[in-house]
Amino acid sequence: MSVTDSRGRGLGWGYFNATVIFMLASFYFIAESISSYEYTSLEDVQMKTNQGDKSIGMLGAKNANITSTKDTTSEDRLRQFVSKAKELLRSGDRDGLTPPLPHEIHYKVSKHQLSTGTSSSFQFSLYPANDTTKTKELAENQYHEFFSSNDQVICKVHHSMMGHFPHFSQAAFPCWSILQRFPNATKRFMEMENRESFKSKRWINDMLKVFESAGISIKKPGGTNTTNQYREWIATPNNIDQPSWPIPDRKDHPTVFKVDGPSYFINQHDVMSLQQHLLQQDYITRMAGSALPLQVLLFQRKGETREWVHAQETANKIKQAWGNWIEVKVLSTLNGNSLKEQALEFHRADIIVSPHGAQLTNLAFIRPCTVVLELFPNQYYLSYFQKYVLSAAGIHYEGYELGRSPLHDTMDAINSFELRKSARAKQMLASPQSILHALPRLILNCLSCQQDDQ
Repeated sequence: MSVTDSRGRGLGWGYFNATVIFMLASFYFIAESISSYEYTSLEDVQMKTNQGDKSIGMLGAKNANITSTKDTTSEDRLRQFVSKAKELLRSGDRDGLTPPLPHEIHYKVSKHQLSTGTSSSFQFSLYPANDTTKTKELAENQYHEFFSSNDQVICKVHHSMMGHFPHFSQAAFPCWSILQRFPNATKRFMEMENRESFKSKRWINDMLKVFESAGISIKKPGGTNTTNQYREWIATPNNIDQPSWPIPDRKDHPTVFKVDGPSYFINQHDVMSLQQHLLQQDYITRMAGSALPLQVLLFQRKGETREWVHAQETANKIKQAWGNWIEVKVLSTLNGNSLKEQALEFHRADIIVSPHGAQLTNLAFIRPCTVVLELFPNQYYLSYFQKYVLSAAGIHYEGYELGRSPLHDTMDAINSFELRKSARAKQMLASPQSILHALPRLILNCLSCQQDDQ
């Protein structure tokens, strides 16, 4: 049996039991995403502006979709801001940290590095809806060109915790990305549960509305194609029901974490299209770090597990040290906010400092070059939201208690539910001094959007 398009042309795939496999190594994926903006180094920007060359704009962005400031006053302010950041970085490295105050813990801040033991890929299967065998074969790369409005592509998801919005995003984001591959087909997103059960879950319900606004219908469980109006196809993200957190491999790599879960977007364009459909007129075209004062968001998680006790004090010290160069906002909670309201808080920020937690699902809405510092409690270092940051072409930093090993600490707790529960419940005591000490490096990375040498 052969499969034909709407004009009766044979597709040459036999009965078309197909698995579409997109393997995107994280390093190349991230490099491709960032290089599309053609960033130059901050030193090059300064040198060219000193020579009177304003063609590169404020931060060297050469993409027509990115807005940058080119007037001399802004460039002078940028040079002053960079000089201040470099001076504070040098003085901080020279003077180091003084002993923490009672009820404070100094945190070491380091840039997230993808190890050789990390697998970050995007895979999905595609097969006819009436195929009961689901024999998997490799399909041609340009398969989406053969689909027309007579084809209905249904993204079908298997996940055991769809009711919790961070895990719902593990299904929704890949399905969004998959369905972008079929511009001419009729598209549907199949839920695992009845939509009525999501009415009280605002983030999830709002995301379903975003799908519908993009022409993606919501297919309720049990629905069938009784009219034979379409040729139905099932697209399934692979391994979505598997943990996407790092699992310590004691046997082969006792000190290396292997990420078993997939990436959540095929490319950065899919991230941007989701942001544009959600934020609409509030979508910001310029990259993070392209305007002063810099917007720094500190998330507190007030009244929740992993509450950052010193968030407000940290904000006060940042304001004292940086004055009008930086605007600091402390966000205590996102409970009760709509999806768009939550997304905008992250979208507007240039630098985000936050404890690990569900609120970081909104990192999918950051702008390119946004710097994110994720603070982890002792014995609970879990690689999860890093992929959201990298998919959006952001820069991810990790904070963990100074003098301790996040890998070894978490390896001791990963197989014990009680230890994990205890670690998750701890207050975050990251000291204002250690965050202030790391801030110049975060600022310079945001401005240059280059990997530093640490």
